[in-house]
Order: sequence, then structure tokens, then C-alpha cells
Amino acid sequence: MANVCTGVSVTWSGRPLGEVTEIDTRVGGSLPLARASTWSLDAGTISLKCLSTASIEVSEYGKKATLEIEGGGLTYSAKAICESLQMTGKVNDVARYAATFRIAME
Repeated sequence: MANVCTGVSVTWSGRPLGEVTEIDTRVGGSLPLARASTWSLDAGTISLKCLSTASIEVSEYGKKATLEIEGGGLTYSAKAICESLQMTGKVNDVARYAATFRIAME
């Protein structure tokens, strides 16, 4: 049975992101460095789209913090680095925001 994706909450560094509309998580971007290792050069990315960015400001770019996703059949928690921020606005519409986080290997 399909999971209805409602009631999803996302926090960055313990602060909630408002009105999240889309989440795309891609764990693993390259193969492990050795046969018996779980370390790789690219652990993956998490992309978010939302209608409010009270928790993510331009000053957050390049910082590492805990990113937590819960609810709606989605559960994920990991240290991540804020890789990019995007702001989009259309006349007579709401402002839309997007952020991409690189999963940090610790």
C-alpha cells in the first residue's frame, strides 16, 4: 500500500523549515573507497523545496549541521553541509525556496 506523504517536518540545526513541498534524498553517489569499507567520496545529497526559509539563511552556506526529516513515510537524520540555496519569485505568486545539502561522512 502506498504511503501518503503528509505531515512531514524538516529541521536544520534544530530549527524547523516551513511549508516543505518536496524532498528528494539520494544516499550514495559513488562506490566505497575499498572492498570492506563504507566510506566514499560522495555520500549523497538531500534536496528540499519549501515556501518558507526561516531556518536557512545565506549565512548557512557551507555550514554542517544535523538535518532531520520525519513523517509521511519519510524518516532520515544525518549531518549535512548546506551546499546551495535558491530563491524564486513570480509576480502575484508566493516566493519559493530550494536548498541542497551534501551528506557528510563522519
